[in-house]
Amino acid sequence: MSRMLVTPSSAQVRLPMPARASAAAEPARAAKFAAAKPVAGVRAQGLRHPLRLPLLLFGATLALILLHQGHLAEYLFPLGAFAVALVLYLRSPAHYLGFVCWLFFLAPEVRRLADFANGSFNQQSLIMIAPLAAVALTGLTLLKHMSKLGQRRAAPLVLIVAALLYAFVIGFAQVGPGAAIYALITWLYPVMVAFYLVVTWRHYPDYHRVLLKTFIYGGLLMSVYGLVEFVAPMPWDAFWLIASKMASEGHPVPFGMRVSSTMNSSGPFAVTLMAILLMSFAARGKMRIVLGCVGVPVLLFTSVRSAWGGFAVALVYLFLMLNGRNRLRLLAGAIGLAVMATPLMMIDQIAAPVIARFDTMQNIGQDTSYQARTEFYKTFFSSALSNIAGEGLGTTGLGTKLSDNSAAPAMLDFDSGLMEVPFVMGWPGTLLYVSGVLMMLWRAFRASRQRPGDLLANAGVGVAVSIVTMMVFVNTLTSVSGMFFFICATLPVISLRYAREGRDTSRMVPSRNAG
Repeated sequence: MSRMLVTPSSAQVRLPMPARASAAAEPARAAKFAAAKPVAGVRAQGLRHPLRLPLLLFGATLALILLHQGHLAEYLFPLGAFAVALVLYLRSPAHYLGFVCWLFFLAPEVRRLADFANGSFNQQSLIMIAPLAAVALTGLTLLKHMSKLGQRRAAPLVLIVAALLYAFVIGFAQVGPGAAIYALITWLYPVMVAFYLVVTWRHYPDYHRVLLKTFIYGGLLMSVYGLVEFVAPMPWDAFWLIASKMASEGHPVPFGMRVSSTMNSSGPFAVTLMAILLMSFAARGKMRIVLGCVGVPVLLFTSVRSAWGGFAVALVYLFLMLNGRNRLRLLAGAIGLAVMATPLMMIDQIAAPVIARFDTMQNIGQDTSYQARTEFYKTFFSSALSNIAGEGLGTTGLGTKLSDNSAAPAMLDFDSGLMEVPFVMGWPGTLLYVSGVLMMLWRAFRASRQRPGDLLANAGVGVAVSIVTMMVFVNTLTSVSGMFFFICATLPVISLRYAREGRDTSRMVPSRNAG
């Protein structure tokens, strides 16, 4: 007796079925797996043109800005982004997550354009709500699949969420609801994205395809724009830099800005570009090469040394973990980029800020940033480790601006993620949070070793490791950088699960033509 094999690509091949599957049980099992099988492309869900709605949203927003209707764009963009995200959430998980990434890439630039069109800098622009509103839809997945939290594969996320809820309660009592809720959102939504991936693991082939395209084209767009920003800053970028009073981002003159491209500042952009460049190693085609040629110099122009170090750590990890052929590809790509970048670094105006930044890494004694961070470690090391209960969420970062208690300890700029975790969460929360993060890293590493041919999974582990090492300088497990960590640490796990279970369950789906 034979049955038809229905693969995720809808290809049908006849394979013999095991004799132990009884004829009476097969219809029920087939119905069960048919309801749970991977979606073979978004057309099966009725979404024929997944890019049409996002392009329409960004096009309409740009039209309003060109018509000097920036105030109207501030309302249209977040509402439209939520509507588009909802449609994609219901129709195609992979395109939904890709759209969320695009929102984080471009929303700050939309805000700058709207402020420039309005002629005034808005401290609390509604446009910045758009990516948060879109990613909040992952909360529906949590409500719908709450029972999956009891499964072993969700254990790391449960530990992390428990730590965040503990710190939230402490922060709520310390600084009030506003600061605690804002901080909880920035810490929690990357975890929610990871849970969303765990639940929708059957769509891994779509994630592999859509996320790679998102990273390649998104990274190329941001890199080209960043290169233009470095050479000749746009008027709206200069306006934003002056109005925001971010002195650390440089001066709005040619070759004087630290590149932030379409994102809020150079720090988040550098981590994002670093992750994109590493993940692009799993792609094929010429666009990947173009991205490397443009993206690596732009990463240098951000002058974010922690991102440079994280990039180097990830490259070393990949070189050690990949097989011989892919190791040669990586080495050849690195040498090729170095050769092509050499003429560029001979131009004094371009090379000067990069060389000056590298010099600070060699002359640590004269580096004011290093000295300030060293003093910070001396001051907060004992207090962070001796405060058993912790100060709670909302006592660090931008959430401090919403604090109801001016007497509570608050640090707007916390120069160490390693210290921020115990300072905020205390001993109980730190034990839970660190255990969850380390468990995620271990599972991702183990899964990637069992799937050596999946370059996206292996590159994901490299990105996750690099982001964790950057915790020495700043907290990289929150906001956009945190989202990249949790995505990259989860992709290898769902890749392995799909390889093990996805194809096995698809064999149980009989063809309509089977007789």
